[in-house]
Amino acid sequence: MALNLGLELLNDDYHGVRIPVMEHMAGLSRAALRHFSGIDPLDEPDRILEIFRIVAERFEVDLLWGGGLPGGGEIFDWDDGESQKTTRDGQPCIQWGIFHTAVQEDGRHFLHVPKPASVDEALDFQPLDYFPKTVEEYTAQFQEEYRGMLARCGDLCYPIPHHYTTAFHWPLAIFGFELLCDAGTEQDRFGRLMERFAEVSHRITTAWSRVDGLKAFILHDDLTMSGGPIFRPAWYRRHIFPHYPAIFEPLKRRGIPIIFTSDGDCTAFVDDIFAAGADGLNFEYLVNLEMLVERHPDKILIGNINSATVAQGPPERISEETRRCIEVGKRARRFVVNVGGGLTHDMPVEFLEQYLRLRRELCRTARA
Repeated sequence: MALNLGLELLNDDYHGVRIPVMEHMAGLSRAALRHFSGIDPLDEPDRILEIFRIVAERFEVDLLWGGGLPGGGEIFDWDDGESQKTTRDGQPCIQWGIFHTAVQEDGRHFLHVPKPASVDEALDFQPLDYFPKTVEEYTAQFQEEYRGMLARCGDLCYPIPHHYTTAFHWPLAIFGFELLCDAGTEQDRFGRLMERFAEVSHRITTAWSRVDGLKAFILHDDLTMSGGPIFRPAWYRRHIFPHYPAIFEPLKRRGIPIIFTSDGDCTAFVDDIFAAGADGLNFEYLVNLEMLVERHPDKILIGNINSATVAQGPPERISEETRRCIEVGKRARRFVVNVGGGLTHDMPVEFLEQYLRLRRELCRTARA
């Protein structure tokens, strides 16, 4: 049973019968969901959870990132070729599978929070004005959310909850990239700002640590871009990484494994992340898997198939990429196969089938 395999992987002494799998499936196209489930999500939207249950079983998913299997949300018909639509509440959005994601402004995620008008306003920003919940309020909220995640997944797989804005991602999500870069040069004031953001994250991890039955947790910060760090490494070591141990501490105290996630090429910070207390890393193809396996073979390593390869092919390149990842990753006892960035709507059904067939085979033979 995939749920059992996923939970076993979280233990230090994992020796499973196959390499486990984590996939992000919410981005799959209508055609792919119809192909793998036999149900058209637009014709039968009330069966959306059933569709993703079938797909998760077909893809042998053991672990899920975030909120569990999609069981709701506004569905769009993207087959009409439109690149942007409007949600029920009037917000512009772009495609993410049969669902949507918000149109971002220079990397801003929290569009409900007014963007500061200047560097001074950014540096004086008070996160608690917009994220005021107490630990007790967060705990009640997260307990209910976790119960829903588990119910949607059933015995198929284990959904690992997450906190998206651990430290660095707070100012990025609120200020946007350009204003963050300007504010980040004001060393002393920016340091005090990050202390305020870290306080909110500490409340959140404290609350999650109190959620009954929690088996693992994902902490996310997009520290880097495809070319590497945005600021010099010393800047991160002054303003970001010193906050991680305190943010991690409530979960560590409860013995809950922490899996850190970052997009981009975070190679420069792998040792910092593990030194802060992370038990695992979920990473993209840009990070050298060989290096990770050699230097951190005891950690949970989740990655690092290139999603663009699965989307663009050709078939022989998909085979090469899948073999490369599993052949290297299998040397780490708690390695987990994952397509970085998720299974997306631009992946043709025939390429997904090829990836799936080979991945199923190699995940088994690698542990034989």
